[in-house]
Formats: sequence, structure tokens, C-alpha cells
Amino acid sequence: MKNIVITALVIIASLIFFMFAKQSDHDLTLMATTTTQDSGILSHIVDAFEKDSGLKVKAIAYGTGKVLRSAKDGNADILLVHDPLNEDIFMKGGFGKERISIMQNDFVIIGPNSDPATVKMSNSASDAFKKIASKSIFVSRGDGSGTHNAEKRIWGKIQVDQEKLSPNNYIITGSGMGRTLGIAVEKEAYALTDRATWLSYKNKGQLSVLFENDSDLENIYSVISVNPLLFGHISLNAQDIFMKWIKSQEARETIQNFQINAENPYLAILP
Repeated sequence: MKNIVITALVIIASLIFFMFAKQSDHDLTLMATTTTQDSGILSHIVDAFEKDSGLKVKAIAYGTGKVLRSAKDGNADILLVHDPLNEDIFMKGGFGKERISIMQNDFVIIGPNSDPATVKMSNSASDAFKKIASKSIFVSRGDGSGTHNAEKRIWGKIQVDQEKLSPNNYIITGSGMGRTLGIAVEKEAYALTDRATWLSYKNKGQLSVLFENDSDLENIYSVISVNPLLFGHISLNAQDIFMKWIKSQEARETIQNFQINAENPYLAILP
């Protein structure tokens, strides 16, 4: 009798497991950088893909550093990130199957309209950072994101160790771009942001774009398919459908047609 009860319980448990497994509300997990969420391009791409493919996507947004770390544990099928150096490390470590650049915009240096550091008169992004470090407040994401790493590379060019800057002048938020911009507005400080998030941000206060169009401010976004050989739960079919779609003319037009306040902040660079 005892064996019959145990067998029955095992069968019931199995049925419950398969019932919930089949009720999954998504076919694909896309983990993306927060700048794509803050600007609105993430939902724009996901909506277009779901309409064209019939698949359902679960989109999750973190800073690029956290996205890459989480993907190493198999928590995503597809990544949308913007940190080329760390993407290279991810791919060389065997965690990615395929990586393609799909779009670009740029970073800009924003700050108070009064521009006490005279950033507008700078010759380069590194020159602007040097002026800011000498006498003004800078707000940093400080979260290992693609934006934060771009910022660190510029500090490195002028041999400034951010950790040695005064905490009164160098404020670390540990947050996404939206929260970081909010603190920059509150403090009337300088910050580095991607252009698309800046365009979509509503409460700009007394801040504006003070420096742009520099080679150090290039911002490339890439899509990476996570290596399915490392994680048995990844749907290779759904992953392949997405990667094929993101290379299509439909995807290019989706990116090119995205607008913020009548501006097209992203340039599609699909193959």
C-alpha cells in the first residue's frame, strides 16, 4: 500500500511539473543594457520581433557588466550590450556563440548650462574630463555598465584615478542611467550619458549637452547569442530565429524608424 501511495505521488508531481513547464509565458529570454530600456528602443525591438516571429520574449534590463556576468550562469538566451572590450572577453571565454554589432549612437557629456568647467570649449572628451576633475562635480553610474566603462577609459587617458577624487566632487550612484541623470540634475553636475537616454529623459532641469562628437564617445550595441552547449535549457530554435531576424531588413528598419522627440538616435549597422 505504501509503495502504491509513493508511486501515485511521484506521478502527480511529474504531471504538475510538466503542466507548469508547458505554461511558460515566454520562448526566449533577452537580457539587455539599461540604456536600451531607458531610451525605449528595447521594447520597440521586442515588440517588432514578437509580431514578426510569433514568439514571446522575456526582456530583462541591467547594466552591461551585470548582464555579462549573469549570462555566464545561463540566465539568458540573447544579450543586447554595449561594452566591446568586455564582450570580447565574454566571447573568448566561450560563453557566446555568435556576436554581431546591430546599431550605434554616441555618448555625450552633459552639465549645467552655466558650464563652470568650460566643457564647451574642450578639444576632446579627455580634455573635458580634465577640466571637470579640477573644479566641478561629476556624477558617475559606478556600476560596471557599458557607460561606466566608457567613462573609466576616458579617465584613464588623462591618468585620473576616480577612487582618489573627493566624494564631494565625484558622486557614485551605483544605479542606471535614469537615476544617475536625476542626481546630476539635482546637483547641477556633469555626467556621461548615451544620447538616446538623454533625449528620452524628461526632467533635464538646468542641464544640457555640452560636449559631443568625439571618437572616445562612440557607442556600439551588439547582440550575442549565449553558447547553448554550456546550458541545456537554452532553446536553440528560438535563439536561431531571433539571430536570423536581427540581421534582417525588418530589424534594420525597426531600429532606423525608432524616434525620440522626432529624432532618430540610433543608426542601424546590421550586415
